[in-house]
Amino acid sequence: MTDEFRSAIDDARQRVVAVVEPSCPTTAFLEALRTEVERALGDPSSVPYPELADPDRYWEATVKPQTQSIRSSVIEIAEWLEQRIITTMEVAETDLKSMVDAAAADPGLDPDATRTELAAAVDERCIALHHQMAEVTTVLPRELPVHQARQTAADAMRAVASADVEGLKAAYMRDAGGDEDHQRFAEQQWSETFAERVAHREAMLAGSPPWRHQELALVGYERALADVEHAVDAIATRLQVPLTELPGLLMARFDESVTLPA
Repeated sequence: MTDEFRSAIDDARQRVVAVVEPSCPTTAFLEALRTEVERALGDPSSVPYPELADPDRYWEATVKPQTQSIRSSVIEIAEWLEQRIITTMEVAETDLKSMVDAAAADPGLDPDATRTELAAAVDERCIALHHQMAEVTTVLPRELPVHQARQTAADAMRAVASADVEGLKAAYMRDAGGDEDHQRFAEQQWSETFAERVAHREAMLAGSPPWRHQELALVGYERALADVEHAVDAIATRLQVPLTELPGLLMARFDESVTLPA
């Protein structure tokens, strides 16, 4: 890997991190968002952003623009990197052509053996270039706090849902009355349906503030990451295609200049 190529990869990686990390919804961010949303619901005038009181407005005014900004910024960096790499590939292709031309100019006493040796050298260089092109996908950070934030948010919502169901159960058992057998039967029924009740309560919470706001923040960021990952993969594929064809073109160049023995 050339110093220029490595420098381009490192530069792009740092620029991408500078875009995606500050925008990442962390656990601390989600907790702060929850606090602000609860304040907005209690008194809309107490927060600087009125859209906090409404999940749909929060998506349109805050999450969606941020998602678009992340997407466009990272794709711009990736396309810049693509052009840098194309320049590097052009230099590598020129070097390979020079190697082929040198072998064609002096194929030695055994052109067949020279061709075999040249083909192996060309393949080796092209495989190395393939590996370099694959480095493009490493510009995106693989570990981000968003994964932990999502898990923490899910755990928190499940805990609230469980507590709510426990409260409903306690109220029911208190008000139901009945003899010991009835109480035992009711306890069994609640135990058997507890997980289902918690899941239902989670679904209800997920659609209401502040949980809905947290989910929108996570989804927006995750969509942006998925979009840029797809774009970077597409760039890596575009860079790989010419390399797949290059060995054949180079050996055809050799064959045009050298007459091999029958």
